[in-house]
Amino acid sequence: MRSRGNKTKIYIILSAGFLALLFSWYMWQSVPGYNIEPGFRTVEKAYINQQSGVMAEVSGRVVRVLVDGQSETEQQKFVIRLQNGQNILVGHNIRVSEKVPVEVNDAVTVRGEYTWSEPGGMIQWTSRDPGMERRHGWIEHRGKIYD
Repeated sequence: MRSRGNKTKIYIILSAGFLALLFSWYMWQSVPGYNIEPGFRTVEKAYINQQSGVMAEVSGRVVRVLVDGQSETEQQKFVIRLQNGQNILVGHNIRVSEKVPVEVNDAVTVRGEYTWSEPGGMIQWTSRDPGMERRHGWIEHRGKIYD
């Protein structure tokens, strides 16, 4: 009989742990600003107001592919042109995500954190953050999501 009681306790503990993880994930994904309006207007407004740290989701065409970084936070970098003509540098961490096989003139959709700069700004954090310290981003290219 004791054996059955121990199994029940273990089941309850495991269930509670699973529910706590599920709740944590739900709360993280529900952080204000995660559900964002897609389109260039968010980035356009952030650029005009010189704001950084803004979650954005934009679509555009690749106008330039840069050489991958050799730094500690290895990033794949390319520039996209938005519908409003603004150019945005995209920095995609290829240590935590797969490299995106982009070429000039490819259409992409990018979700990540916008950082202001005079030339047009940058979107980075376009991958899933294993440390859960930032909201997740991604890049869609030719129907595949890279996160």
